Amino acid sequence: MNKLIKILLIFTILIIAASVLWINHQNQMYEDTFQSEYQYDISIKTLQPLHNVTLYLPLPSDGNESFFSEGLKSENNLNKPTGWNCTITETKHGKMLQITAQKIDPEFHSTPVPIEEGQDKGLNRTIKESTEYSEDTPIPYPEGFSIYQNSDHELDTKNPLENEVTFIPKYSIKEVPNQFPNDENENAKTYQYESRIYAQYNTTAENTVDISMSFIGMNNWWVYGWNGNQYHEHLHITLKGDQDGWTPIEGEIVTGEGNYR
Repeated sequence: MNKLIKILLIFTILIIAASVLWINHQNQMYEDTFQSEYQYDISIKTLQPLHNVTLYLPLPSDGNESFFSEGLKSENNLNKPTGWNCTITETKHGKMLQITAQKIDPEFHSTPVPIEEGQDKGLNRTIKESTEYSEDTPIPYPEGFSIYQNSDHELDTKNPLENEVTFIPKYSIKEVPNQFPNDENENAKTYQYESRIYAQYNTTAENTVDISMSFIGMNNWWVYGWNGNQYHEHLHITLKGDQDGWTPIEGEIVTGEGNYR
C-alpha cells in the first residue's frame, strides 16, 4: 500500500511539474510575441472628376494631440494617391485630417475573370484601369491610403472610448445591440455616434462620392497559432453633386471583440 501511495504521489508531482512547465512555456511564448498596433484607412470613390478639393475628415486622437501626426509625415508609412496633400489642421470640431487636391479622378477597373479548373493561375489576371467608365472598365474602384503604427502599451480594447485613441469628433454616443458575429460575445459592445466632415469641391450634379474611414486597435500574440482582441470603428457617407460645408456623418465602434487571456 505504501509503495502504491508513493507511486501515485510521484506521478502527481510529475503531472503538476509538467503542467507548470507547460503554462510557463505558453506564457513565455505570449510575452515574446505580444504586439499592439493601430491601422487607419481612408477611402474615396467617385464616378466623375472632383475639382478644387478640400476635405476635413475625422482623425484618431487622444483628445489632445493627433495620433498619426508622425505617420502623415513619413512617405514610407503613407502610400497616398498622387496629387493628394495630407496634413493635420485645427477645426471647430477639433484636429482633423485635411486632404487637398486640384483634381481627384475616378478609377475604373475591368471585371475580374474567374479562373477555371485546370487553368494556369497566371492567365486572365491583368486588370485594366481607366479614369472613365467603359465596357472594358465598368467597375468603380476607390482610392485611398492606410497608416500603420505600433503601440507602446497593451491596448484597453474593452474600454477604448475612455482609455484609448478613437475617432474625433464624436457626438450623441449611444450603445446599441451587438450584431453577428458578436451577438453572443459577452465582452463585445457596439456604439453608434455622429461625427462631422467638411467637403468642398466641384463636380457634376449627378455625381456621387463615397467617403469611408476606418480605424482599428489590436492586441495580437502567438501561442501555437495567432490570437488576439481588438476594437474597431467605421464611418461612411455618400455625397451628391457640388459640396461646400460641414455635413453630419454616422459612425459605429465595436469594442471588446476577440479573445482575452
